[in-house]
Amino acid sequence: MKNKKVGVISGKGGVGKTSLVASLAYLTENDRDINSIVIDCDVDAPNLALILSPSPNNNLKRKDVYSTLKASFQKEKCTQCKRCIDDHFCEFNALSWDFDNNIPLIDYLSCEGCGACKLLCQGYAFEINPVKSGEIIYYISDIGIPIVYGKTRLGSTTSGKLVTECKSYIEKLDGLEKINLIIIDGPPGIGCPVIATISGLDYLIIVTEPTPSGLHDLKRTIELVQNFKIPFGIVINKFNIDTPFQVEFKKYFNETGFDIIGKIPFDLTIPEAMSYAKPVIEFNHESEASKAIKNIYTQIKNILWNGK
Repeated sequence: MKNKKVGVISGKGGVGKTSLVASLAYLTENDRDINSIVIDCDVDAPNLALILSPSPNNNLKRKDVYSTLKASFQKEKCTQCKRCIDDHFCEFNALSWDFDNNIPLIDYLSCEGCGACKLLCQGYAFEINPVKSGEIIYYISDIGIPIVYGKTRLGSTTSGKLVTECKSYIEKLDGLEKINLIIIDGPPGIGCPVIATISGLDYLIIVTEPTPSGLHDLKRTIELVQNFKIPFGIVINKFNIDTPFQVEFKKYFNETGFDIIGKIPFDLTIPEAMSYAKPVIEFNHESEASKAIKNIYTQIKNILWNGK
C-alpha cells in the first residue's frame, strides 16, 4: 500500500477529535494491512498521550526545538540613555525600566522577537536569538503504535513551526518505509497550527457536533480546507442529541451535499472510556460508538486506497 497521510481536525475543541484518533489508531494495530504512526499536532494542548500512553519501561526520546526568537539585554553595552523606554522601541510593551539599576528589563512572555530594540538601540545593547520554543517527544504506545507529539513552551509564539517540525521528525525515523498510514491529530480552530497541520495531507476528517457553535466553526474550517483543495469528509459526533437546532443542522448538509463519512451517537461509554484513559474501541468494542467508529475506519480505508 502507498503511504497515506490523513488528518483529523475540528473547528472547535471538545467535539471528540482526539478520542476518535485514539480509536482509529487502535483499529490500525489490529489490521494486518496497516502499519501506522500517529502524530499529535495539537502542540499547545497535546493530550493524545493520555489515552495512548507509553508502554512500560519505554524510554521516551526528546528533541528540543528552537524556532522562537526573543530579545536579550547586554548590560555592559547599555549607555543608560533610557531611549528604549522614552521612544517606545517595543510595540509589544515587553520593555520596562529598572529604576534601581537604571537599565531596561525584558518581559520574556511579551517579547515577540521582532528585533526593533536591536535595530534602534545606539549602544547595541540588545540581541535577538533563538530560544527553546518546545520539544518533540517520541515513544511506542502501550498498544504498539509509534507516537510523536509536540509540546509548546510557555510564552512561545511559533506553534505552527513546531507542528512542521513534528511532521518532519518522522521522516528521519528508522522503519518509516514500513509505515503506510500516518494519522495526525490536529489542533482545533483555523489558525497557523492548523494550516501547518493540513499542509501536504491526502485526506482530512473534520469532526463536528449538532450545536450552533459546532456548525459555525465547521463552516469556517471547511472554508479553510477548501482553499487548500484537500479532499475531506465529515464525522458528526453526538449526531442524535435531541435539540431544536437539529433542523438547521440537517438543512445545512442537505443544501451543501458535503460528504458525511460517519455519525457517532451520544454514548456514555465514551466519557467512561476517557475516565480510564482508553480508546472507546478498546474499552468496549461492542458499544454503539465503537460500532460507528469501525464503520468510519472502513470508510477511510476505502477512500484512501480505493478512491471510494
